[in-house]
Amino acid sequence: MQNTSKINPAMQLATDYLETTNTIVFLTGKAGTGKTTFLQQLRQASTKKMAIAAPTGVAAINAGGMTIHSLFQIPFGPLIPATENPDLSYSDEKRELLGSLELLIIDEVSMVRPDVLDQIDLILRTIKGSAQPFGGVQLLLIGDLAQLSPIIREDEWRILSSYYSTPYFFSSLVMQRASYVRIELDHVYRQKEQAFVDILNEVRNQTISEASLALLNARHEPGFRPGAEDSFITLTTHNNLAQQLNAEFLEALPGQLYEFAATIRGDFPKDAYPTETNLKLKLGAQVMFVKNDGSAEKLFYNGKIGYVARIDGSTVYVQCGNESREIAVESVEWTNVKYQLAEEQEQINESEAGSFAQIPLKLAWSITIHKSQGLSFDKAIIDVSEAFAHGQAYVALSRCRTLTGMVLRNPISARNIIGDPSVTRFNQAAESIKPDADSLKRDQERYRLFLLTELFNFQGLKGVLKGFTGLAPNLEKDIMEVAEKFMRRPETADDERIRKAAAYFMDKLKATTENLHGQIPFLIGNSIEKAAKADRLIQWMMARISLLEYFTANPFTTYSFLEKKKTSKAAALADKARSYLRAMNAKPNEELLASILGWREERAAADRVMPNMLLSEQTAASIAEKLPQTLKALSGIKGVGPQKASIYGADIIGMIRAYQQKQSGQEIDQASLF
Repeated sequence: MQNTSKINPAMQLATDYLETTNTIVFLTGKAGTGKTTFLQQLRQASTKKMAIAAPTGVAAINAGGMTIHSLFQIPFGPLIPATENPDLSYSDEKRELLGSLELLIIDEVSMVRPDVLDQIDLILRTIKGSAQPFGGVQLLLIGDLAQLSPIIREDEWRILSSYYSTPYFFSSLVMQRASYVRIELDHVYRQKEQAFVDILNEVRNQTISEASLALLNARHEPGFRPGAEDSFITLTTHNNLAQQLNAEFLEALPGQLYEFAATIRGDFPKDAYPTETNLKLKLGAQVMFVKNDGSAEKLFYNGKIGYVARIDGSTVYVQCGNESREIAVESVEWTNVKYQLAEEQEQINESEAGSFAQIPLKLAWSITIHKSQGLSFDKAIIDVSEAFAHGQAYVALSRCRTLTGMVLRNPISARNIIGDPSVTRFNQAAESIKPDADSLKRDQERYRLFLLTELFNFQGLKGVLKGFTGLAPNLEKDIMEVAEKFMRRPETADDERIRKAAAYFMDKLKATTENLHGQIPFLIGNSIEKAAKADRLIQWMMARISLLEYFTANPFTTYSFLEKKKTSKAAALADKARSYLRAMNAKPNEELLASILGWREERAAADRVMPNMLLSEQTAASIAEKLPQTLKALSGIKGVGPQKASIYGADIIGMIRAYQQKQSGQEIDQASLF
């Protein structure tokens, strides 16, 4: 992130806020100012445990994350604000994932309803056991309120309007009480013509002058029909019109119709399909790339337009403008990600929930304004004479790189530039409290105090003790109540008071841990599920004891807490916890389990993926316990499935047979392993 930030003070300020505070950041800016670039750089550089979410399937795939509704399992209808703890039917894995979250990025936040944001707040506060907005999780909200707004039906708004003044995220109850900063990116990278940039600013602010309107309408060319080689795309307000134009142009072309079928695996929502499942093309068809070129050559990008020059089997050759070479296009894959907490709990990993493979093209004589958001075009025919929603005209006009590359199908009038006064008021109010170096310093201190309360927040202990009733009889009196009193005024805690508090709670947790030694083995029995829960409990206790012990002798700072938190949850402690459990109650076929886990580490390193993406430890333990003898039996174990069984089955079943023959004293027939 540093290269861009050095030449962009707004990006540097946003980076500082995201690295050194947990203040909510609303990152906004005109179209083409680098919001998406900032997101992708942050995704690579941040050390915080993060997840990325977006309101729609397409936006989620483009951002490299999940939909909000999938990540938080939120229903689609209106959500009445609630103050009581929700009934969360989450798995233990989902609770741990959300409980470990430090940074939540929401892209295209202009389309997020306020009730959805309030529901996220309620869920995170409940899971984190914290009264802080979003349970203390930092949010990065990315979007431009001048662009597309939330889609809310009239019957939905009749319900929600009783609770919210506007349909935008900033009207949520949590944003009314949360401390947040609005950082605006103001350097436009997409457009270079200052006159065009000025016009777009006026459209964005609904302050377009007569002179600017006249300059825009000079681009109106009645009856304009581009030549086949001109690569113009028409932006329309309605989807049926875009589909009709594409179908008509395709049908008018002579020659053979080629069809390409998509391959869809696993969970990939229909609203996230980047192109047609049955893509129909002809030679001469105008097409648009719907993915960036992942190769070193970078021959195409999302939104680049050309025409089909030839088709050879499964390869489509596209000619773009006056470029000297055709681009050979073959099927590529989009991945629908899901998030998993790594076993050592030091990072949140992405894994594949499903995939969509298809030629990365779509017909491009026309596209809706809504689907064009985030794209850039060299040549576009724009029709906003029937604009019906806030931001449509601005989105359409700002897709163009130059004024000369734009043709208006119909003249634009001031009434076509639809704005929302509530957005204007919000932006004006936010402008008066722009963050600076002083506010950053203030928020860094707030973050230190928040982390201090986290050191003495034992709500997580309640969660990991679930199912082990009676193991900590004095939890409420000796730990929870005392901690609550301490956290009421963290700003008054000096180093000496922090050391004494750390020593007190460390002693209490150590006593509780000693109580576990004699009781857990009887509660676990031979249950792998209970053993896994006990594993999480021991890991939580050891990590917190390690943290508290450190601060009995060292000053509390933001840096020291974050660094010690990492090492306290490191793999070494997790291994100690697992060794402790195994000593109390050995898991079935421990030697085989060790072999499977060793193989997992080696294979993951070779495939350059996280070990947990191959097999979780719980899945490995299930394999070691059940000793499957066939691929079908292996695929039936939770966490494996047919795809992993086909890829890794020979290795795993080979280890099982080798282990069994060793146990029986037989020599191993290598050929029988495969």
